[in-house]
Amino acid sequence: MNMNKPANLTVGRWAAIALGSFALITALMIILTPLLVEAFYPLPEDTGASFYAWQTEQMGGLVRWSYWTGYVLHQVVVWWLFFKGRKIEPEPGRVSRWHIAMLGANLGFVLLHLLQTHLWYDGLARDVPIWTSQGSVIVMLVLVLYIMIPKRGLFWGRRFEPPQAMLSLVKRWHGLFISWALVFTFWFHPMDGNWGLVSGFVYMFLLFIQMSLFNTTLHTNRWWIVLLEVFVAVHGTLITVYKDNPIWPMFMFGFLWMFVLTQVHTLRIPGWLRWGLLVLFLGAIAWVYGSVRGFNHIYEVTFIPVALYGGVIGLLGLGWIWDRVISR
Repeated sequence: MNMNKPANLTVGRWAAIALGSFALITALMIILTPLLVEAFYPLPEDTGASFYAWQTEQMGGLVRWSYWTGYVLHQVVVWWLFFKGRKIEPEPGRVSRWHIAMLGANLGFVLLHLLQTHLWYDGLARDVPIWTSQGSVIVMLVLVLYIMIPKRGLFWGRRFEPPQAMLSLVKRWHGLFISWALVFTFWFHPMDGNWGLVSGFVYMFLLFIQMSLFNTTLHTNRWWIVLLEVFVAVHGTLITVYKDNPIWPMFMFGFLWMFVLTQVHTLRIPGWLRWGLLVLFLGAIAWVYGSVRGFNHIYEVTFIPVALYGGVIGLLGLGWIWDRVISR
């Protein structure tokens, strides 16, 4: 089969097939959850912020072999497809065979991980710290923020040109890092169908679709990009509420801060609507921290924006140094 030959499939139809396939897998996860509860619950007691709740007390060589083998194979296949297919320019409005192969690979490994979860449950979380998964997602969001600066700026739509050498580097290789972050985070978690984890897997599946859309018009669609960026607020809030953790407003308002002050400015919407969203956002913060969380904790809403903006500012600094060195 000539992989470089365009497939007779439009981007819209391909996206519908991808969304439908992952929706069926999500439903299957939920339906099969009682089997996991019966086989592996109760899980170890949560011991704090650095403890990963979804793991068992078993630890055999076969268990470790199952999730590391699945992760390594998934990673190698995705990277191979990335390097082979990233220079292919599909026909306008259509996908190439490389896109179909990438989607097929991700679907296949998702089903493999679902099987592995029902046989042994545990994932990479047994062997690596929880911050590695969280940190990889933060870096992914930072890279997207940097790439989007020419289109929306970094704050309230004030656009500017970031250092071009760094921008070129990030645009060229962001897919390599993000594909690692997604595959690593996917195998970090067991495919448990409780509603807290399901929100994360729905987000993961949307990102797998984006990863499989490289070099297409939908990959750079403004509304689609903003959806992917803001969905982390949904997952971050739900997973924290599921764990009965009172800091859920930190995640909800921290990520919504990024949406209201930066990401929404990607979209071509009226100015009055942007200001209206800002007023609603500030009103919601005042109500939640005034009646639920307490104003003494309101400082926590800055944690996520500081991490994300700080990462972008760090890239800007490195980029300006790099550009100056090159110019000399």
